Amino acid sequence: MDFLIELIFRGLIVNFLGVSTRYYFFKLIGKPKSIKYLSGEIIKKDSTDLVQQPIFNIVIGLIVFCVISFSIAYMVFN
Repeated sequence: MDFLIELIFRGLIVNFLGVSTRYYFFKLIGKPKSIKYLSGEIIKKDSTDLVQQPIFNIVIGLIVFCVISFSIAYMVFN
């Protein structure tokens, strides 16, 4: 059961929604970043990127997941 929750949380919310949203946001504003940089695999300045990038991905992924969930619930129940 824990494996399934970990797979959904880390795989769907963090890795897919968080990284993809940040990737397209940076591309939209004209400052494209690579997927490897946004996932924390590439160190640009120092080792704090290894900690900061995944935290940003978690926060953005959770926000996007909540927005999508509320949007689906609104369309179903309205």
